[in-house]
Amino acid sequence: MFFNPPFGVEWKKIQKEIKKEHAQDGFNGRFGPGLPRVSDGSLLFLMHMISKMRPTKDGGSRFGIVLNGSPLFTGNAGSGESEIRRYVLENDRLEAIIGLPTEMFYNTGISTYIWIVTNRKPAGRKGKVQLIDASGMWQKMRKSLGRKRKELNDEHIAEIMRLFGNTAVLFSDCADG
Repeated sequence: MFFNPPFGVEWKKIQKEIKKEHAQDGFNGRFGPGLPRVSDGSLLFLMHMISKMRPTKDGGSRFGIVLNGSPLFTGNAGSGESEIRRYVLENDRLEAIIGLPTEMFYNTGISTYIWIVTNRKPAGRKGKVQLIDASGMWQKMRKSLGRKRKELNDEHIAEIMRLFGNTAVLFSDCADG
């Protein structure tokens, strides 16, 4: 599965229902770890998708989700955002984060990241998160679409997939940065 939810969309209109589910269902519901600030529902979407994953005993699931930097960097220790990140990491759901070039999406020039989330990590990846810096892998588009000026070509995609598939990269020091 692959998802690209809208960036920075507030969830004020459904706040009452979300808070009620969080309070009533706790970790038996979708939002047990915590609730992010109302101005950005990205982590709510992430937690909703985690709740929809096939159970590990049935083969598990893996998905990719495109997020801006907010879910990575927003929220102090103990905040809803921080507690959601803690939950994802402590439950070993995050397999990789791929940093993409700026200017990859129509409405924004901000940095974006693909989070690879799974409940079926291979043994060599357990307890680890692979970080792939693909921010320099891009080509200029022939014609801009709003702020979208860059794109990945087939070679870039192949290199990202090679890096992701190469578990040796997880454990080596990269001399080239």
